[in-house]
Amino acid sequence: MFNLEWLLIRLFSLYILFGMLLDLEIIFFIVGFLFMHISLGIGSIFYDYVHIKKLKCFYMFLVKILSIEITKNLMELFF
Repeated sequence: MFNLEWLLIRLFSLYILFGMLLDLEIIFFIVGFLFMHISLGIGSIFYDYVHIKKLKCFYMFLVKILSIEITKNLMELFF
């Protein structure tokens, strides 16, 4: 049985793979979305499990600074 969604998902993943090999802008978008996803996930964990407001704000500040520094170091690695 032929499934068009299965084929489109595979073709799109190949397109992304070849795009990453040929174009650095796609890599930057993926890295940016990855760190945004990580910081939002860690932030939701802090909001759920840390109940002291000052400590929660401090941890969120550290997460944002850490994601900025990691992104800066990855950009320096590429260039």
